[in-house]
Amino acid sequence: MARPTTPLLSRGQIFAAALAQVDATGALALPRLARDLGVSTSSLYHHVKGGREEVVEGIRGLLTEGSMPTSRHEDEGWREFTHRWAVQYRAAFAAHPAAVPLMTAQTVAHPATLASYELLAEVLHEAGFGDEEVLHAVTVLDCFVLGSALDAGAPVDVWADTGRPGSTLSRAVRATQLQPGDRSLRSFQLGLRSLLAGLDELRTGRLPAATGRA
Repeated sequence: MARPTTPLLSRGQIFAAALAQVDATGALALPRLARDLGVSTSSLYHHVKGGREEVVEGIRGLLTEGSMPTSRHEDEGWREFTHRWAVQYRAAFAAHPAAVPLMTAQTVAHPATLASYELLAEVLHEAGFGDEEVLHAVTVLDCFVLGSALDAGAPVDVWADTGRPGSTLSRAVRATQLQPGDRSLRSFQLGLRSLLAGLDELRTGRLPAATGRA
């Protein structure tokens, strides 16, 4: 039998199906992915020789390519760029919160994603952050954005009513529920403003350096 002139499966199809599986089940299983695509597991590995890690990076690419900034607007200051970077990054991952644990479990290697991180590092360095400060700033931003993306997929009621009369937490939950809009997004916006203010203190030397001790 003649072999098909075009591949029956593409890497793009694999990565899209893998993301759909993660969205639906919260996990990534390559044998099930192969079944979903109607191919054998060995055929799947023919297209993604790096196996699971390569599939995860493919998912990362789907989420970040075209979403995370890879260029800077004219006259855009470091705070404005960093704000835009964080907002776009969160939006990409908040749409697929179940993928976040996969992304944090392995080294970032997707070229487009790395390019966006590289630009962020360059912007921070040009603004006056030292080399180690750049890495700490990128790490803090990364943790905050990914945590907020997970929060976007949290239950509507994150905290149960304590049942205690006069509970401050329960009162705060009820007050927040009365506010219009997305509670998670409002928390992200507040946190990002606070984080940028703190990074500015680090940049200007007003924030003491971390010691690395608890």
